[in-house]
Amino acid sequence: MKYINKISLTPIACAALLAFPGAALADGPYVSISGGVALPEDSKNAGEFDEAVPATADFDEIPAGTELAWNTEFDTGYALSGQVGYAFENGFRVEAEAAYSEYGVGSHNGLTVGGTDIDAVDVAVLTRGAAGAANPTVGAVIADGQGQVSNIGVFGNVFYDIDTGSALKPYVGGGIGYQWVDVDYSPSGVAVGEGDDGAFAYQLMAGASYEVSDSVELFGQYTWRDTTEEADIPLSLVPATLGVESSQSVVLVGVRFGFGG
Repeated sequence: MKYINKISLTPIACAALLAFPGAALADGPYVSISGGVALPEDSKNAGEFDEAVPATADFDEIPAGTELAWNTEFDTGYALSGQVGYAFENGFRVEAEAAYSEYGVGSHNGLTVGGTDIDAVDVAVLTRGAAGAANPTVGAVIADGQGQVSNIGVFGNVFYDIDTGSALKPYVGGGIGYQWVDVDYSPSGVAVGEGDDGAFAYQLMAGASYEVSDSVELFGQYTWRDTTEEADIPLSLVPATLGVESSQSVVLVGVRFGFGG
């Protein structure tokens, strides 16, 4: 009787296993797409004057090589990415990724020239116009942050999927690549600087996926991404070059399609 019961339970157990997915997609190639929010860190912009700014009746000359800097706060933006990869039996995955993010400029503050904060100074110190009581201060002009920053990156990533024996699978990973940064700083509608530059980039990832079927997974992922160098952007308001930081956190949700056997 016990033997018969064991046999009769076998199809039920098999059906349960089929109904509840295993710990991973089938080994082999996959593609994935994802989207979410970009959470950029503030940029401590820093650079120097490429040429001397001549003296006027109201202001002294600014020599070439004089340092300038200011802080920029960014708004929350959006991020998109796509990946092509391969999953191995031992839990490792390798993939190539194309990533895009874009976010607006919130505000600028703390503009220094030669180490001196000039937020409270007449904006004519930069425009080299005539100083006057009706002129706004530098701080008032740059506080209205208009413009945006966009990033396009290509990365080679390595992940490790942690087998939990269930459909839910945490993972960690990292990647290296190259990122192009496009900057438009136009506070108060004044074209301060616009340009693009590229640098080597890296990222660290952590997330979890859930297997919907043998060939489909849903996943959520946190990524911290940065470049090894600042993006050097030429300024148009003054003859200077500015280094802009582009480190950001990215929170994504996506779907992964496997093509294994």
